[in-house]
This record gives sequence, C-alpha cells and structure tokens, in this order.
Amino acid sequence: MSTTTATSSDMVRVLPFRVRPLPDEPFDSWLETMAAKYGATLNEIACALGLLDQQKGLAVSATAWMANGWATALTDIQADRLEASTGISADQFHEMTRMRFARHAIRYTRQGRISAKCPVGGTEGRYCPECLVDSGGRWRMSWQFPFGFACPRHRRLLVDSCPTCERPARLRAHPLALVPVPGRCHNPVDGPGRGPQPNRCRADLTVDPVRTPVPPAALDAQRAMMRIVDTGLARFGIYASAPQQAVPVLEDIRLLSRAARDAIIAGDRVDAALLGDGLLELFRESGDWTRAVRARPESSVGAAVGTTLAYAALTDPDAVVAQLRGRLPTSTSYTAHTPQLQTLIAAALGRARRPTALLQSAPPSGADPAERARKVPAQLWDDWIARYAPRRFDHEVAASALAAAVVFTGTRLTHSAALALLDPHAPARQVTHVMRDLGRSAHDVDALHAILRLTAFLDTHDVPIDYARRRGLDYTGILPKPQWQEVCQLAGVSPGGGRRWRLARAFLYRMLSGNPLRTLPAGWDSAGVTPHTGSRFVEELPQAVRSRLKQVAAEFLVANGIDEPVTWIPPSVDMIPADEAQLALALWPPSRPARTAAMEARTPDDLARAYASGASTYEIAADTGVSRQTVARVLADSGASMRRGRPRTYTFDPGWLRDLYETQHRTIAQIAHLAGCGETTINRHLRDAGIPVRPRGARSTPS
Repeated sequence: MSTTTATSSDMVRVLPFRVRPLPDEPFDSWLETMAAKYGATLNEIACALGLLDQQKGLAVSATAWMANGWATALTDIQADRLEASTGISADQFHEMTRMRFARHAIRYTRQGRISAKCPVGGTEGRYCPECLVDSGGRWRMSWQFPFGFACPRHRRLLVDSCPTCERPARLRAHPLALVPVPGRCHNPVDGPGRGPQPNRCRADLTVDPVRTPVPPAALDAQRAMMRIVDTGLARFGIYASAPQQAVPVLEDIRLLSRAARDAIIAGDRVDAALLGDGLLELFRESGDWTRAVRARPESSVGAAVGTTLAYAALTDPDAVVAQLRGRLPTSTSYTAHTPQLQTLIAAALGRARRPTALLQSAPPSGADPAERARKVPAQLWDDWIARYAPRRFDHEVAASALAAAVVFTGTRLTHSAALALLDPHAPARQVTHVMRDLGRSAHDVDALHAILRLTAFLDTHDVPIDYARRRGLDYTGILPKPQWQEVCQLAGVSPGGGRRWRLARAFLYRMLSGNPLRTLPAGWDSAGVTPHTGSRFVEELPQAVRSRLKQVAAEFLVANGIDEPVTWIPPSVDMIPADEAQLALALWPPSRPARTAAMEARTPDDLARAYASGASTYEIAADTGVSRQTVARVLADSGASMRRGRPRTYTFDPGWLRDLYETQHRTIAQIAHLAGCGETTINRHLRDAGIPVRPRGARSTPS
C-alpha cells in the first residue's frame, strides 16, 4: 500500500474506495474492516486515514494503545482527516466512539477518563456469533459494555469469551502491525516464535457450540438498559413520576442485580417465571457466583439474571424493599443512587429519611445555588403552592419553605442557607418547621416529586425573569392613588375605599417581586392587607382591572430598564401530579412494617368500629397479629376516641388557626375536619394560642 507524507487534513488523499459503517458499529471494528479490505495493517490504514502523522512514509510515534484510544474518543482533527479521506461525515465517526455512544452514562475521573467503577466502565466485550456471520465479522457497539448481555435480534445470550483461548474476544485492541481478519480472535497466546503474528489466537468466533436462548423478560430488560443509555433518563416504574439521570439509575440496577444474584445463591425464592428454568439453572452451574457476589458479573448469564430481576423489581417499590432487606450492610452509602432508591434502601434498613435529606441527596446537577435562586421567587409560584403546599400551615410560610427547598435540592446547603439567598429576613424557624413536618401524607410526597421535577427543569432551562434583580427593585412609588382611580375609571368600576387601593398595590408588589406581603415597602399603609384578604382580592378582581394592573406592572418594568414579561410560571407539563398511591409507595414506604400488616389484615375503619363496639386493643391485636401499641397508633390516626393511653399530638401554626377562626370565620368543627383531628384538639390549641373561643352555638359575625 502506498504511503503519503500528509500531516494535516487538507493533505490527506481521498482513498480509492471506502467501507460504509454499519448501524451501531464501533469505530475500531470499522477500522479493522477497512484494513482487511485493503490488505493493510492497522498502522498503514491509520496513516492513510490521517489518524497517524507520518514523515517520509513512516508513521510518527505509533504505539499499541492508540487503537484503543481511537475507539474511545476521536479528536476534531482526527475526525476531519477521516472525513477528508473517506467522504464520510466527521459527526458519524464521533458517534462511533465509546465516549459518544455512552455519553449519558459516563462518570469521569479527575483526569477526564472514563471511571473504571462507573456503570459503563471496562472494555471486555461480549459478542453474538450469529451477528458476526450476518455482518461478515463486524462488531456492534452495544456488545462492548458491561450492561450488554443479550442479542434482541437473535434472542440469545451473548458469548463471553473466545472458545479457543477462553479470554474475552476483544480484551485488547488489535495490534497495529497485523492485518486484521474479521471474525477471528486476535488475543495473544503463549507459543513459540517471535513477533506478533505467530502468537495470536486467530480462532473463528462465528463457531457457536452452545446457543443459549433468553426469555422475553430478559430481552425487555436489555432493551430498557439500552434505552436508558441512549436517552439519558429512566421513566419507568419508580421513576415514572420523577425521571432520573442514567448514571444513578444504572447504579440502582447494579445494586439490585447484586441483591438478586445473592438471593439465588442463598437459596431464596425468586421469580423463576421471568428467567425460565434454563437460564436460572445455567446461572447456578456457572462460575460467576460465590458467597461474595461481585458488583459486576463477569458472564452474560450473570448479567442477564441480575438485570432481569432488578428491572422487574423496579416496577414495584415493595419488591425493591423485599429484594434489598437483609442483604445490605448498615453502612450502605446512599449518595450514588437516585432519591427513589435512597428512600427504599432506608426502608429496607428499617429507617425513614427526612425530606430535607432526601432532597439534598438528589443527584447534583452542578448548578450554582445562587444561580438557581435567581430563577425562583422568594415565594414559590401561586399555582404550585395551591397544588403542593402542605395543608397544615399558613400558605405564605409554606411558599417560602418550598422555594428554599428548590434552591438546596441536590446541594450541600442547609434549608436556612438556601432561604437566606431568597429572603434574608424570613422567619427561618417557622419555615424550616414546614420541612421537618413534611412527608406525613401522600400529598406531601407529591410535593417532593414536584420539587425534583422543577429543579431538573430550572437547571436545564433559562427562565425569562431574573427574580434576584426584581427582589432588589424599589417599589415605593408604584401605583399612586390617582393612578389607581384612573385605572378603575377606565375599567368602569368604583375604586372603593383606601383598602381596595392598598390591596391593589400589594397585588402588584407580590406579582412583580415574588416576595411575601410582610416585606411590603416600609412607607406603605398595609392596614387590612393580609394573605387571606389579598387572595380574596385577586379572586374577585374584574378582568378589566386585572388587565390594566398588568399594564401598570409592564410600564414599571420598562421604567426600570427591564425587558421581561410581567409574570412567568414553569410549563404545566412539569406540574402534572402523579398518582398519589404510587408516590406514597415510591418515596415513603411505612417505617413501621407492623402497622402496615395491621391495616392489611383489617382496614382502619374496621378496627375503629371494633374498638367502638367494646373490643379492647389487646383483643384487636390478637386478631390482627400485631402488638397492642401498633393497634393504638392505627386507631389514633383514624381519629378514634381512645379510652386509655396517650392521645396523638398535633402541631399547628397559631397564625394559621387565627386566620381560619377569626378572619375566615370557620367553625371549630370545620377546622377539625380540615386538620384531620377532633374538635377538642382544635379547641385546646385555640386557647393555648390566646384566641378567644366563641361559645357553642354562637353565630360568627365578621369583625
């Protein structure tokens, strides 16, 4: 083969013919096929393609590791030279490298290399002999990763090693000094002779003495793994409501795969119908299991068995907990896994995770918390608060708490530090109390899912409003009283007394700044302006007045040199709540399994009726098979009046009670129904808060 003195892309000559890459073909396979077609060594074809610089017809600095480096990643210069010599686009060559194929599932070392411990680390590829026959010895990219174990086309297991030398067929890159022979093993072997040629295996890899079919469940698991790596997200099972990134999801699957194989080794019962007797028996007969189960199986049968069972378990949170229980050390780390699995790991270990810890341990996105705070108002958007705010707290306090939660999700910030980025003068103790109390219901779990989705959206999208800048504007002169009267005159409505004007100014302030009403400018008269009266004012605001107030807001922004929309909220697609029952299982499994067992034996209403009819907690406990204390807790949660024992304790915000009782004029019965407790409890908390209680039967009149 003739050589050239080309050392740059514009000097690389066009080859007489070229081989088109196959779909899913790795670069090293294509390079070997090109060399085989020309009858050249890899060294010679690399010089002709511009991968190796040369002087006077000889390659400059050709070393054995270069072929593996080309298969991993190509530089832009190398890709341009390949395009110049073959006419095939540089982007297509980039797509044929390992770095580009698995870009969503790669974790890097500090030196910028693929970590050997990440889910896609390792180069020992498997292969399908039937595919090698069909393609003339050309390989597939998906075979070269640890998560590849089955061929969906031929519905069979991949072969782990060469049948002759018994080593992985591509344990090392092809030697640069040899002419490749597609479909043949190029592993070095011991034997007489010098040089690379006599010491190569050269076994025919298309020979297939044993063909192992796989069941449909294993093929589904294989396709799911490829889909996760290709899209970079998992949206199935426990991830359906809050999709997660590929790297932590693959770590989840690896942990569950190890637990599943450990269960088989220990003789525990597994779902054999998923695997089929043949695959399960083959795994038991293989050498890929010991008492110390490896995190990454070395055989395709081990990967198939573990991944299939792991994928099936991830569709049911209870199955995940059952698979992990008793097979995890108490020192198990949470940080590498998704928030969903972190909670299930805690449940398997008999623990419960605090909401703050759950959000902080979300996979870090690398976003600066201050930059995220710039995209979030000090009080989360009203639509989000109406949907996700805890029902036991004042909405203004809850709005501040959830906004701060968005800022610290996936970071090392505390809740107070995140709150300081949004509202330095907020009542930190009240706000952090919301997070401590969050998680008691499926509604609260839905809020946690919403925060995870919102954080992922904000970190990957820019927003049209800089809330940090808006928080620093001077709103003192917005909507003077003559302008308010003009707005009402143009809308054809009465401006009312001063209270209506004060509420209109507060409405503009909160709409533009995103701040709570307690931070209104110091010089304003805020008499009668409360969160409750502000909400009623917005609900009753005529459309004509609303439109003109938004025009006033737009003019205020223009006067301050700001080219932004007046308001903005995240797209509604990111606010669709998932099914509450599924969320409750996915993120917050019960920390007391005995309570779950009691409620599975008899519903809480049945237990309450039995207790009200005279049965003791001892008798009910004997009937349900749990302790008397567990029965008492279930009865207390259902609101049953206990004859003995300590009643359930409730924590209420005094401001919330005062607003409902004195401002909204709710009855004690209505408040008790809203809080899920008895009237006596509400009565006691009203008196403890210093709120005068109306006599029973007295009619409430507006103040």
